[in-house]
Amino acid sequence: MNILTLTKDSVSIQSTEYGMRAYVNSTRGRTQLEAECSADIVQEVEAVWGSTPTITEPTYPSQPAQTPDQDVVNAEMMMRLAKLEKAVTT
Repeated sequence: MNILTLTKDSVSIQSTEYGMRAYVNSTRGRTQLEAECSADIVQEVEAVWGSTPTITEPTYPSQPAQTPDQDVVNAEMMMRLAKLEKAVTT
């Protein structure tokens, strides 16, 4: 396992197990680095990164918020579907 590039925000590592991997200095990147790399590599990277992540990852809602307009459209679509199903079965 070899460090190819190391900056305050990221690191690129070459390994026989994973090939080339890049990790960012974020909470998730640090966790992935610790899970996939040896302790000596992690220590070398953390010596440059310090104890605080420099990259803030975006957060996304688990589901997009549904607007009232979408509720109306969904209700209309359900009504149309019900009418079509009734027409097909009669």
